[in-house]
Formats: sequence, C-alpha cells, structure tokens
Amino acid sequence: MIDVEPHYMTLSYRLAYHGLPDHREAPETYPLSWEIDISAEIFPDDDGDGEQHSLGSAEAEIVPDAGMIDLFDTLDAVDADLASFGEVFGTMRPDLLEEAGMTEFGGDLLILTSLEIKPDYRGQELGHHVLRAILATIGRNVDLVALRAAPLLDDDGPEEGTPEHETAKAALRSYWESFGFMPVLKADSGDYLVYFTRE
Repeated sequence: MIDVEPHYMTLSYRLAYHGLPDHREAPETYPLSWEIDISAEIFPDDDGDGEQHSLGSAEAEIVPDAGMIDLFDTLDAVDADLASFGEVFGTMRPDLLEEAGMTEFGGDLLILTSLEIKPDYRGQELGHHVLRAILATIGRNVDLVALRAAPLLDDDGPEEGTPEHETAKAALRSYWESFGFMPVLKADSGDYLVYFTRE
C-alpha cells in the first residue's frame, strides 16, 4: 500500500452540458453527469519532492429537485442502471425522498455510480475522503446520496453470483455503512444504500 495524505489529494471535475436542465423536454440529459479524476502528491521520502500519482476515478449523477419530478421516467430515459434508482425511490422507498425533505422544497439527489481507488492506494478510506470532497464542492445542494454497493464487473473481478462476488458486495456495504449509509431495505442486505446529508 502506498500511503496517501488526504489533504494532498486533488479532484478534477468534468461536466459537459448543453443548455439548461429540463426533465420534461430532455429527461435523458437532465441529470448532471460528473466525471472525477482523483490524484495526489506522494512524497516517497521526507527530503524529496512530491510525485503526482493517479489514484482512481469516480462518476456521479446529480439530479436537481429530485423529489419534485417523475424520477423513474427521468432516470429511465438515461439508462437501465439509473432507472433502477428511479424504481427504488419511486416504488420501493418513496418515503426516503420525503424524509430528506425533498418532496416539498426540492433538493438534489446524488447518485454515486462509481468510485474506484486503484489497488496500491486502498485500505486508507480514501473513498470516504473523496465523497466528502464531492459533497463539499459539486454536491453542496444534495440532500440525499444513493449508491449501489456492487463491485464493478470486469475481466479481473469475480463473476456476478459467485461466492467471491457476494463477499466483495458485503465488504462494500460494510465500507459505505461505516461512512453513514443505510440499506434501502432493512429486511435484506440489498445493494442499494442511502445517506442523508442533513440531520
């Protein structure tokens, strides 16, 4: 593991957007899709200069006024993965938006679609630092954060449905619960977790 001092981390945000967000006329472009590069200055020894290291990346969707729009139709217009969040908040747990105060006064929903820290830098809770930084910058109006605690499916990872994949999912759930996330459905340990930014 390569030690990283969180205050030496840099997050570079990218958003490309045409026009103004409009969930009625252009629901497929309504969520603000942010790409985030994560890097840090690493000091190999006390006397040397720092070296810039790429630590990983993240992607986040910010849905403005999520409690006052048809969330499922809007997210379904983007893709099936986001539509599943619309189903969670529209069918399974619509009370979560109300509990966050978003159905009466608006408020933004942040869906953390991915956050990956490269293996050499894991084990330092850098994902927690990254999410705090996101909430302090592009997520200042966010009332509720949602994510799906499932490992990325790639060539190097475990196949979905295998015991290894289930173990990785449980580890991710535990990791995000230590930040303050709660399962959407308490009856089972589902993949979807939420975090209220305001108490």
